[in-house]
Amino acid sequence: MTGYAVVNVGLGYWQTRQMLLADAEVLFEHIGGEISLVIDARYEAAAQAAEMIAAATRTDLDDRLGSLPLMVQAVNSTFGVSAAYVGFDNGSFLLVRRYRRDLAATRDAPAETAYLVQSIDIEQEGPRGSYRFYDAALRLLGRMPAPDYRFDPRTRPWYAQALASAQTVAVDPYIFFTTREIGTSVARRTPDGRAVAGIDITLDSLSLALSSLRPTKSADLFIFDRGGRVIVDPAGAKPVVSPDGSEVMLPMVAGELRQAILAAANRNNGDGKASYAEIGETSWMILLRNLGTSSNPLFAGIAAPRPELLVTSDRMRNEGLIIAFLVLLLSVPVTLALSGLASRPVEALTRAANRIRALRFDTKTKIATPLIEIDELAHAMDGMTATIRQLLGITATLTSEGDFDRLLTLVIDETSRLASARGGVIYLAEADGSMVPSGARWAGKDHEGSIPVLHPEDVDAADHPVIRTLGGRRQIRQLTPEQVQAFYPGLDYAAPLTAFAIPLRNREGETVGALMLLIETAGEDQPHIPAEVVAVVEAVSGTAAVSIETRRLIIAQRRLFNGVITMLAGSIDTKSPYTGTHCQRVPALMEMLAGAAVNARSGVFRDFDLTEAQWEELRVASWLHDCGKITSPEYVIDKATKLETISDRLHEIRTRFEVVKREAEVACWQAIAEGAPRDARLASLAADWAAIDADFAFVAACNVGSEFMDSGHVARLHRISATRRWHRTLSDRIGLSWEERDRKARVPEPPLPAEESVLADRADHIIERRPGERLPPGNPWGFKVDVPEHLYNRGEIYNLSISRGTLTPEERFKINEHIIVTIRMLSELPFPPSLRNVPEIAGGHHEKMDGGGYPKRLTRDDMSWPARMMAVADIFEALTAGDRPYKRAKTLSAALSIMAEMRDGRHIDPDVFELFLSSGIYRDYADRFLAPEQIDEVDVETYRMSA
Repeated sequence: MTGYAVVNVGLGYWQTRQMLLADAEVLFEHIGGEISLVIDARYEAAAQAAEMIAAATRTDLDDRLGSLPLMVQAVNSTFGVSAAYVGFDNGSFLLVRRYRRDLAATRDAPAETAYLVQSIDIEQEGPRGSYRFYDAALRLLGRMPAPDYRFDPRTRPWYAQALASAQTVAVDPYIFFTTREIGTSVARRTPDGRAVAGIDITLDSLSLALSSLRPTKSADLFIFDRGGRVIVDPAGAKPVVSPDGSEVMLPMVAGELRQAILAAANRNNGDGKASYAEIGETSWMILLRNLGTSSNPLFAGIAAPRPELLVTSDRMRNEGLIIAFLVLLLSVPVTLALSGLASRPVEALTRAANRIRALRFDTKTKIATPLIEIDELAHAMDGMTATIRQLLGITATLTSEGDFDRLLTLVIDETSRLASARGGVIYLAEADGSMVPSGARWAGKDHEGSIPVLHPEDVDAADHPVIRTLGGRRQIRQLTPEQVQAFYPGLDYAAPLTAFAIPLRNREGETVGALMLLIETAGEDQPHIPAEVVAVVEAVSGTAAVSIETRRLIIAQRRLFNGVITMLAGSIDTKSPYTGTHCQRVPALMEMLAGAAVNARSGVFRDFDLTEAQWEELRVASWLHDCGKITSPEYVIDKATKLETISDRLHEIRTRFEVVKREAEVACWQAIAEGAPRDARLASLAADWAAIDADFAFVAACNVGSEFMDSGHVARLHRISATRRWHRTLSDRIGLSWEERDRKARVPEPPLPAEESVLADRADHIIERRPGERLPPGNPWGFKVDVPEHLYNRGEIYNLSISRGTLTPEERFKINEHIIVTIRMLSELPFPPSLRNVPEIAGGHHEKMDGGGYPKRLTRDDMSWPARMMAVADIFEALTAGDRPYKRAKTLSAALSIMAEMRDGRHIDPDVFELFLSSGIYRDYADRFLAPEQIDEVDVETYRMSA
């Protein structure tokens, strides 16, 4: 009988032990997931920051400093970021970090310094280092030359690896140049490949983040790679710097336990499942997690002694044995009966624990037992199951909500339901420390009153429960009716309320806001909220804080992205008066067109619709449809005469004609001095001058380009070139740029004085196209364009012989090339799936429906509706624009007439043009953007396609 009792106690111990081991496995797997989230969050945030900085990077220092707010945001927004920087292909460098007094070179910085900008500029005499000091508002406080600051970014691993890859890269740990800290870098090359943007993350920050996740006091937790190098070890050996200071020596995995973990990593590739290993006389629970942060896989290893995980079961075993033997001494039959009653409920509890481990909460634990403790445990397990199920449901709801305002409402409603509150308010922390009310609910409805913003330095707000949460602790206190009205004006409640205020903290423990619930007191003098309610609400508030911060970051990144887009479009419009406000007006016209298509109830657009993501895609494409113009030379876009480049070369030709006239005059007087008849020679000189003046007047008229150049005009240019000669006595090979010297060297230099024509097509007028600038058939973008052989031909006769207008074929291609550059630039951007069609929509507005457009010669069937709409919007804006110096703005009727002809010629889509007419968009646009004198009477029927 004694043996039977011992067996029952042992069975209960074994079952309790299995239940605790199951819970320990769940804990280990949860910790593995937390580690993965911690590492992923830092790398992902750093990667996004590097990508945004790379996309916005400029080449010269003033333009580069324009990206300073973006780099400062990257330094401030992610825990553990040491610096944000850009390295350029000429060795220049720009770096931003939070200012630290421990940096010896900058200890004399101004007292208000918040940010340090380190830069290296490559000048003619060599690299020049300098420091700039900015306060928290990014106001420049001072500069300091740094002649000893010599650093070539091109020698660093992050530069080489990012330059060789089209993706964002994460490099192995190394020594940071300035701070001598050890860390890793996330880097991304710029779209043009001339620079690399990077973000530094210190290994100490990763160690600090992991140190709080150890499950027991003897547990081992570290991060390592497949080669056995320890990357992060919160409690172990740290990386060391080699004696010469050139490289980081990472400690290797050592010890029998860690060797077992390394072997497991090579065996199962870190599947995230708990296992066991026997090390000496101790059994260890081990879990591996593949973090997958770079091309060199990283693993998180977690191990804890099994005995430490079973302390509770051992204690329960010892207590059970003592009780069992005492009871056996008193009554063996009672002991046998009780042990029998205990074993079956424990088995049921074990099954319930296994269901919890499998995240199955659909079955209630049913146990009939007279033992109060087991019955209470069963009820407690049922309550725990219900709480976990409820928390998981709330977490899923909060994390899946994409609308920020709806998210705030959900947080208040869910926490109010848990705490039986009448309502609540969410405050969000702003950069200046103020707490701004961003959502308020009362009795299931939005609170309409104006809730004041709280400022910590405000004496009147010092007693507010939300301000008191800034110390990091929850606040539970009773508010008088006067305080209720003061804190929440317009709240229809005239009795005391219990305020339950909870700080909202992100993963780094930083305050991102506060949640305050308002609970009816039910006549209690002292406010009381059950501990279990407080615990559940705080658990939900933690998830809510992370969701709110994530959504705010997404909103901030979207605003930044849209800001960069509009800045780029504005820069293009500002670059040349010949583009006016084109990049800003086309998006407005596109939004009108797309809105009319969505609202159509009949015709080809009756089923047309756009999701919110597609609207965003359309807006981005509209703003970026001409982004390639940023590379178009202004002197080509603005070319007003045939000989104009940076300046009009007609002035140089006029000087040559003047020299011809002077040489004729010199020859005249020389002949007279030698005895020739004076009157006859002077008359001949006057006739020569008149002919020379007529020739120059003809050349000047040709330069304007207002008339068609027929073959007779071209022949006269060649005659002038052959007959009008002058003598050059100075070398034309000195004082030139190296490029022009190389072009001049194509022909030998003639002896001086050299006879030359007033008009010439010389070899040095030809500027060759580099091999990389050609577009062979089968290029990856699908471009089908005829590329001129030369980049430019500046021959004087060649340019003056242009039959119509002022542009050579090479220059016309250079202007049209902006759409090629647009498509290539947008194709290289890492757009998310929701924006994957931006290049197609933005790049199709020069295509024609008959396949005769450029650059891909797409037909109507090859183009999406938004791409066809973009072509119509682009043409109408260009025709009606009144801010272009080279043309007069068209009236509405004139513009629509031209577009109707383009429709009939299969240049634009007939259905889109019909929508444009029938919806009255042309009139709405005119009322907003056109001058009154452009808005004339329009008979829509005149421009519609006849049946």
